[in-house]
Amino acid sequence: MQIDKSQVRRILVITLSNVGDIILTTPAIRTLAREFPDARMDVMVSPNGRGIFSQDPRIFKLIVYDKHLPIAEKRRLQLKLKKLSYDLVVDFKNTLFPILLGPKYRTATIQRFPKKLAHKIDRHLYRLKSLGICASDRRSYIYISPKDEERATGFMKNNNIREPMIVVNPGAKSHLKRWASEGFAKVSDRLMAECGAGIVFIGLKEDSDVVRDVMKRMNAKPHNLVDKTSIGELAGLLKRAKLLITNDSAPLHLGCAVGARVLALFGPTDPKKYGPTGEFDCVIREKLSCSPCESAACKYNYECMKSISEEAVFDTARMMIEGYE
Repeated sequence: MQIDKSQVRRILVITLSNVGDIILTTPAIRTLAREFPDARMDVMVSPNGRGIFSQDPRIFKLIVYDKHLPIAEKRRLQLKLKKLSYDLVVDFKNTLFPILLGPKYRTATIQRFPKKLAHKIDRHLYRLKSLGICASDRRSYIYISPKDEERATGFMKNNNIREPMIVVNPGAKSHLKRWASEGFAKVSDRLMAECGAGIVFIGLKEDSDVVRDVMKRMNAKPHNLVDKTSIGELAGLLKRAKLLITNDSAPLHLGCAVGARVLALFGPTDPKKYGPTGEFDCVIREKLSCSPCESAACKYNYECMKSISEEAVFDTARMMIEGYE
C-alpha cells in the first residue's frame, strides 16, 4: 500500500512492552520522524518503557498503556484516541487499535516476514515497507537529556570511577540467560588488575541479589549502581563506558542505542534476532546442538551458559578495550 505523505499529519506508534524490545523499535520510529517531519507523532508505551521516550523532542505525546487497566478504562482510552483522528497508526504489537481507531493508513495486523530477516530491528523496519517507506538506517537510539548527561558525569566523579570504565550487567529477566556469578567475578577482578579498569555493576532492583553474589566473590572493590539510575542516566553512563559486558537483556540494547561497545553473552536466545548491532560489538556463545532453544525451561542443566569460559570473556573484553584504540 502506497500512502500519500501529504495527508499524514498525526501518527500513532504502538510500541512493545519490555525496555529492550522497545529500543529495538526505535530505528523504525526514527524513520517515521524523518519521513514525516511536519507530522505530530504520539507513542503508546508500557509503564516500564516510559523513560525511553519521556525526554525525546520528536515525540509530541507519550501515551502510557497499562494492560492491567479495567476494561472500562481501556474503552475510554480507545474513544479518546479515536477523537484524535490519527492519519497513520504503526503497530509493532499486533493489537486491534489500528482497526478500532480507523486511521487513513495502518500497518497490517498480521505480518509475515521474509526468512532472511532474522533480527527484530529488520523486522520492525519491514513493517514500514508495506506503507512504501524504506529505511537504510538500522541504528537504535535513545535521547539523552542534558540533565541526564550531567548526572552521568556526576556519577563518575562522585564515585571516583577510574577509566577505562567497564560496565557489567550480570542480571537478566530470565535466570536461563544469566552467565555464572563466579565468571563475572573473575573476569571483573582480572580487568581491574590487568587492565586498570574501573568496574561498574548495573541492573534493576530485582538484580540486586545477583550483583551482590558477584561482588562477594571478588577480591577487588567495584562500584555498584544497581537501581540507582533512571533509563536516561544509565544511557548517559553507558555512552561514557569503554565497554559493556552483559547477558541478553535490556542494557544490551541500551548500550547499542548510545554507541557503546557491547560484549554480549548468549545461550538459550538467538543473537541473530536479539544480538548487538555495532561494528565492533562481539557475541560469545557456545555452539551446542540445543542452543538457541528459545525455551522457558532447560533440559540440559544450562550447559549453553555454563560452557562460556572465563578466558574467552576476559580475552575478548581485553581485545575490545585495547585493540580498537
